[in-house]
Amino acid sequence: MEKYPKHVKLKSGEQITLRLFSSDDLELLVDFYASLPEKDRMFLRIDVLKRENIVARYGNPNYDHIFPVIALHKNKIVGEGTLFRAEFGWMRNLGELRCVVSDTYRRKGLCTILVRELFLRAVSTDLYKIQAAVMEDQISAIAAFKRMGFKQEALLKKHVTDVQGKRHNLVILNLDIEELWYIMEDFNQGKSYVV
Repeated sequence: MEKYPKHVKLKSGEQITLRLFSSDDLELLVDFYASLPEKDRMFLRIDVLKRENIVARYGNPNYDHIFPVIALHKNKIVGEGTLFRAEFGWMRNLGELRCVVSDTYRRKGLCTILVRELFLRAVSTDLYKIQAAVMEDQISAIAAFKRMGFKQEALLKKHVTDVQGKRHNLVILNLDIEELWYIMEDFNQGKSYVV
């Protein structure tokens, strides 16, 4: 388990505390999601305005299968990133990253920091690949994942529908952890590798 809390500095110079979400943080998380504007909530997979949905997902986290990291400023959640993985089945070695950052803390590097935390968690497990699925309109999120080494594997046309009924393209980005380990091993042995 990574050592938390961690204190990080954003591009703006603000200090943020990162820590693993616990069930004691539930009300803070409910408040965070309630503070998001509708344009941000439309990208989420559950209706976060319904408290019971947040309780069902985060109320009693099993950190082997749901690994949520929260970012706090002055005891208020300003961002949340989660690594999800199946408990059983053919996709049990695939992790999915999801990250939500409040409007005020965008373009300050917080999403990249949260993704990096989740990536570090993923490489310490038996996951082979991590994935992010974002709407094509989420340009800054796509850029953040690509900076971390994720590659676009698919563009699914009109695949998702927002809360207003509008259809959007879905971008699937993946990072192959096993491939990354091979590159690092080759680098340590002095081999050249073309990506």
